[in-house]
Amino acid sequence: MVGIVTKNTYRLVYLLILACALVCFAAFAFIYHRLTYQKADLVLQEHAQIIANYLWDFEENSAVEYLKFAAASDNYKSVFVEDLSGTVFADIELEQEDEGEGLLSRMGLLPLFQLKADVMHEQLKIGRITVSWQSRIFFTCLYVFICLTLAMIALWFFMSLIIAKAELEIRNLQNYLVNIIDSMPSILIGVDQERRVTQWNLKAQESTGISQESAAGRLLEEVFPRLSDILHLVATAIREEHICSVSRISRKEKGRIVYEDVTVYPLVADGMAGAVIRIDDVTEQVRMEEVMIQSEKMLSVGGLAAGMAHEINNPLAGMIQTAGVMQSRLGNLSMKANLDAADEIGVSMEQVRAYMEKRGILRMAEAINESGLRVAEIVTNMLSFARKSDEGTNAAVARHNPVQLVDKILELAATDYDLKKQQDFKTIQILKEYEKDLPAISCEGAKIQQVLLNILRNGAQAMQGYKPDRQYTPCFTLRLAKEKTMLRIEVEDNGPGMDRDLQAKIFEPFFTTKPVGVGTGLGLSVSYFIITQNHGGTIDVASTPGKGSNFIIRLPLEKNGAASEQAAGRKFS
Repeated sequence: MVGIVTKNTYRLVYLLILACALVCFAAFAFIYHRLTYQKADLVLQEHAQIIANYLWDFEENSAVEYLKFAAASDNYKSVFVEDLSGTVFADIELEQEDEGEGLLSRMGLLPLFQLKADVMHEQLKIGRITVSWQSRIFFTCLYVFICLTLAMIALWFFMSLIIAKAELEIRNLQNYLVNIIDSMPSILIGVDQERRVTQWNLKAQESTGISQESAAGRLLEEVFPRLSDILHLVATAIREEHICSVSRISRKEKGRIVYEDVTVYPLVADGMAGAVIRIDDVTEQVRMEEVMIQSEKMLSVGGLAAGMAHEINNPLAGMIQTAGVMQSRLGNLSMKANLDAADEIGVSMEQVRAYMEKRGILRMAEAINESGLRVAEIVTNMLSFARKSDEGTNAAVARHNPVQLVDKILELAATDYDLKKQQDFKTIQILKEYEKDLPAISCEGAKIQQVLLNILRNGAQAMQGYKPDRQYTPCFTLRLAKEKTMLRIEVEDNGPGMDRDLQAKIFEPFFTTKPVGVGTGLGLSVSYFIITQNHGGTIDVASTPGKGSNFIIRLPLEKNGAASEQAAGRKFS
């Protein structure tokens, strides 16, 4: 539109200049003709005066010769002189004009005019001179016209260059603006009052698979069906001329939920109303907000966990201690206090022991002790969750060989056996993929082993009831590799895997998929804090339903205060 306006403007200016030039040329021709005619009349009067002098002096031959010379020089075709009595003094006819001038004369471009003047001598009229004068202003006007034409051609050429340059600049500007619009990560769509597409950037083309040429002029709901629900916003923005927006519109794309913000800007250009629709993918922003909310939740729960742990510790210690004393008094056959008490009531310790075993009291006492120890472990995990490593305290930090560290935890996990579920870790296949010549790592070995043991136990429990086919064998693949200044530890299983929603919650405190009483939901959240807060590393999970899960841990090779204070974020793949 800008290019068309510019070209039309230049054309209009040129036509105005051309019209002015033609008017000026016509005025010039008219004025020049009048001046030339007046000059010719004055010249004829001068000739008449000279002839009078010649005639008075009776020099007839000189007068005739003069008239012939004057006729040739002043474009006279004929000269006729007579006195008052009608006597002809001179009748001169010039030679015929050449073919070119004859053609111009016949065309009326070299017109003839009759000029007359009185022959006066001493203020007395003695005769009359009549000439046929041929106006030759055509040649002068033709010269001026040719110069004017050349000037107008030069002006046209100059203005064409200006137009071409302006169009090139406009085209470059349009291309630049299009490139800016196409480079934006947002979808940008321009529509008119009838919701017909006027602008369609590259992101819109990628999102819909419809090119700009195909989308131009078509209805918005036809080329972008998912905007059908917000057409009222477009109408409102155009009608009321204010910005309308809607946030967090969710939709499914390739099996995942995508969130989008839609903003409609009113547009008024060249008297044509319309709107610009901007669509931003805010999926990652929503995910990050979820992670931040989760982090805040974990920090707030930390204080609660610490308080609960201290409140539970005191009665728990008494329970465990009492259970231990009960086991000792009921089961120790050689303790003197036990023997003395049995003698006083007339029974033997063997009989007491037999009764206790018959009634299962010893087993109950042992169960009480085991349950107390389990509660103590839960309390320890809660305190570990709530407590950050002290700044500058590296008492537990030491250099560890990563291979020995992982192999040791595998040996510890191999002793894990669940009597209730008949789950034996030894039945799980272990594959090791260790990079050669790995450097030693500075870390708190016991805590890193705690993290790995949590992951291995969770994976073993997930694979225990998973039977996709008869050929299925539960398997762990452990990988160790160096990544610049980090050690990469991968623990991958071939279990049921997790969907994205489950991955987003797996590190939350007290979140668990296990039945009530089986899991506390603190294992992975504590592991998360050990890796990120205590060691300045990262822990990620990559999982696909039906294809297993892969926990990826990255630890700095050198642990220091700065690294410990880093708050590394979780990533979900």
